[in-house]
Amino acid sequence: MEDLKIIDGHCDTLLLFDNKDYNFHKKNNMGHIDLERLISANVLLQFFAIYIDPHYLNQALEKGLTMVSKLLQSINSDDRLFLVINKSTLSNLTPGKVGAVISLEGGEVFNRNLHLIDIFYQLGVRAIGLTWNYSNLLCDGIGEPRGGGLTIFGKEVVKRMSELGMILDVSHISVKGFWDCIEHFSHPILASHSNVKKLCNHQRNLSDDQIKEIAKTGGLIGVNFVPYHLTDQPEEASIDHIIDHISYIGDLVGIEYVGLGSDFDGVDILPHGIRDVRDLSKILQRMKERGFSLKDIEKVFYSNFYNFLSRYFKEE
Repeated sequence: MEDLKIIDGHCDTLLLFDNKDYNFHKKNNMGHIDLERLISANVLLQFFAIYIDPHYLNQALEKGLTMVSKLLQSINSDDRLFLVINKSTLSNLTPGKVGAVISLEGGEVFNRNLHLIDIFYQLGVRAIGLTWNYSNLLCDGIGEPRGGGLTIFGKEVVKRMSELGMILDVSHISVKGFWDCIEHFSHPILASHSNVKKLCNHQRNLSDDQIKEIAKTGGLIGVNFVPYHLTDQPEEASIDHIIDHISYIGDLVGIEYVGLGSDFDGVDILPHGIRDVRDLSKILQRMKERGFSLKDIEKVFYSNFYNFLSRYFKEE
């Protein structure tokens, strides 16, 4: 069980690629993730977010394409890393290698050009979060005071994503935007790194109604490790708080609808007991101590995400 296979639904590790002291292909003393640490932790598939800092929104397309290019260069230079874009590549997950799913965290890269969605799809992007907390041409984020939903262009984007079979990620979106996505998207919904509002009253967390609706679509929620998303006393955040959110979702809608969405390298401070990706085994051990069955632990760590992706991806 210590060698349990793992899928993680969100990290911001690509932000480290510009740091001259960071080498993704070797074990580092910085950040939470690198290829060697992923392999040692038995992470078989990692979602990599393309996040554009709000300071660079005028250069969003250039920044987004550059980040995709850097990840593709890493994949091409190391046979331990490969792109996961369809059922065939998903079936190649195996210990000692890491599959990569590319996810856009914010639709600013599209400006008003619907054709760019197809271009990013051809480059290997398979998931899109329409916004990161604030408003753009597609929708409002959860941090936007007006709380608007999808724009006309946003609805066109969601429709095109549905036609292509791209994953719609509702982490960071406004509440109205969430319900607009439910109305206008015809596939299962992903919240790649979101937690439970009943356990921690943060605006980024999901209400019970939202959790139920995601499950109703056949979707999935990746519980993240951000202390201020885990507890109203973030300085006290621990592994048990992570498990509390997993347990709550499992009790509310079923353990089949929850996975891991760590948000590694997207936050400076992690819960007590978690230093980096190698400590995922501590969550596993604590879940065993708290009475989770081995079958349910395996679902949370691996098969729920695997099955979700299997339903989404095309044969190609």
